[in-house]
Amino acid sequence: MRDKIDEQILEALRRDSRVPVTDLSRKVGRSRTAVQARLSRLEQTQQILGYTIKEPSTVETGGIGAIVLINMEIRSKGEAAAREFATIPEVASCLRVVGDHDFALLINPIEKPRLNLVLEQIYKIDGVKRTETIMALSKEF
Repeated sequence: MRDKIDEQILEALRRDSRVPVTDLSRKVGRSRTAVQARLSRLEQTQQILGYTIKEPSTVETGGIGAIVLINMEIRSKGEAAAREFATIPEVASCLRVVGDHDFALLINPIEKPRLNLVLEQIYKIDGVKRTETIMALSKEF
């Protein structure tokens, strides 16, 4: 169970995942050893799944270059299609959705010619009937 100190550590890591442990310890008012032990516990309990970096191209849009909405011909082909979506490096996330579409893919920011190739690759996956692409301009929050 997380407490106030854990939440402060996590908030600092959300802002900068590379913040040194000594800086974290100063921010939360605990020793470096105590903060390191908390980090280890948060990792072991899978409350921290990993650390990451932000690159200039992903900061602008919050890591989303486009959203691709997908309609499947037959819903039963969705499982196999999702496995194929996972093999495309530019696909950051695949969401099964309810409504007019079956899937929403979040695509990392890439150059337009590469995006065109990725969209063609997605459209050729067995069972994909229709796609709709929404370009992300900026991340509002």
